[in-house]
Amino acid sequence: MRIGHSGKKGWINGLTMAAVYTIKIFGIGIFGYLVYHMLRYTWYIMPGGGEIPTQMQDSVWKNIFGSFLFMVYLAGWFYLEKKIPVRFRRLICGILIGTSVLWVGSAGLWWINAAVHRPVGDCAFVYGGASYFLEGQYSFLEPPGGYCAMYPHQLGLIALTELLFLVAGTYNFYAFQLMCVFFSMGIVLAGYLVLSELVSDMAVKAAYCAVMSCCVPLIFYTSWVYGDIPSIFFSLMAIWMLFRYKKCGRSNWLIGMVLMVTMALLNRKNCMILVIALCLVVLVSMLKKQDWKLFLAMVMCVLLPWLAYMGIYKMYEVRSGYVGHGGLPVITWVDMGLHDVNGVCGWYDNSAKELYYATESDLELTAVLSKQRVAERLEGLWQFPEYGRDFFKKKILSQWNMPLYQSVYFNTMYTKESMPEAESVVAGIAGEGFWNVLSFCDRLQFIVFLGFWAYFIWGIRKDSEILYQITAVMVIGGFLFSVIWEAKARYIFPYYIMMFPFAVVGYLRMMQALKGLGRRISHLACLSGRSRV
Repeated sequence: MRIGHSGKKGWINGLTMAAVYTIKIFGIGIFGYLVYHMLRYTWYIMPGGGEIPTQMQDSVWKNIFGSFLFMVYLAGWFYLEKKIPVRFRRLICGILIGTSVLWVGSAGLWWINAAVHRPVGDCAFVYGGASYFLEGQYSFLEPPGGYCAMYPHQLGLIALTELLFLVAGTYNFYAFQLMCVFFSMGIVLAGYLVLSELVSDMAVKAAYCAVMSCCVPLIFYTSWVYGDIPSIFFSLMAIWMLFRYKKCGRSNWLIGMVLMVTMALLNRKNCMILVIALCLVVLVSMLKKQDWKLFLAMVMCVLLPWLAYMGIYKMYEVRSGYVGHGGLPVITWVDMGLHDVNGVCGWYDNSAKELYYATESDLELTAVLSKQRVAERLEGLWQFPEYGRDFFKKKILSQWNMPLYQSVYFNTMYTKESMPEAESVVAGIAGEGFWNVLSFCDRLQFIVFLGFWAYFIWGIRKDSEILYQITAVMVIGGFLFSVIWEAKARYIFPYYIMMFPFAVVGYLRMMQALKGLGRRISHLACLSGRSRV
């Protein structure tokens, strides 16, 4: 019996270790590829023009020097940490994170007040739809061409926006922007809480506060009347609550995690990747320890958002009288993600709606034709592998190597009435100042991605707790998803924000590894000197 139990335990440990190494290997490969290209090139989209990603040469030495300066900054804090009594370290950390939160909040408040950032595209439909519904006007739900009939996944965010507008009043997009400012402050704090579960070093926390305070896209997206900022906050809070449960084992953290995951999904349906990552790490964790409370929480993270969406769909059916419409088939977004329009690889091109209208709004026929187009396109890419590699390279890098993540592009689409004064800072950001902002964010992006790559190399070990790798699994999943789905740099922004806590941990582990290597070299040098004597 003892031998059998030992054999079973060894098998489980081996499987768990294989899962950890799979994450490590995938992460090293993916982010090594991204860091290599970020070192030499960058992508951008000019504000005021079409959604056309453009590649430009980057400065290798500026990227290397920026990362070096960050490591010096971190080393300086480690030096100070040794000199500061333990009782003062918590106070200093509190001051630093408080300053970072207030800075992001005040900068976001300035941004939404500096110009009238009117909602465009999907944002306009979301806040307009919520306002229409409150007034009893439901044309957006009318099949087959109503906005919500084609995109029913937006009803979760619209329902939440309705709740906001019940208090703030209809068509009040400023109230939504103000809410995003508070959520942006919450994101900075939530990332800090996640980091605090990973390490206790004051220096690492100081480094996080510095890079997070420099995250300009987070500030620019506060004027974006959509679910991106709220969903990032709720996702980070869900991850933090999972870590808290792992540390103390109290069920209330799991309840909070389920609620946070549900809110994240209602704000942004793509947060399903977080749920998939959660399921994967929990199922692997269950091999070692059969924690049924955690398993039940995982099931509820799948079930509760689904029930919430079903309830919202039914509520709108009852209120409007329109029977729920299936929406555009999912395959149409994969189809669009395989298009190459004048060298723009996989980006949104309206082909999904065009195909839908061409079939006279026949959902089944649209799905069939999209599947045929996907099969034909994949066959063509397979037959011309060199072109296929170039296509996916451009598609991946135009999303992941865009330091501004379209934050300026989307948030400087002014109407004639809302155009800021030509001499203002806001107008400058969309004008000549754009290049300075891009350069600053480019340096920060390289610092973060290099640190996240270092996390995979030195931060994930064979005995690493699998639950703490949920963010790594989520980001890897987001990368794989971005390969097949319709492309947008904005879709990558949430993953970028979630890298920050782990990136600074990556620098910590890299510096520890370099320090250990230095000691070994010094030791070998001493031994060599003695042998010569």
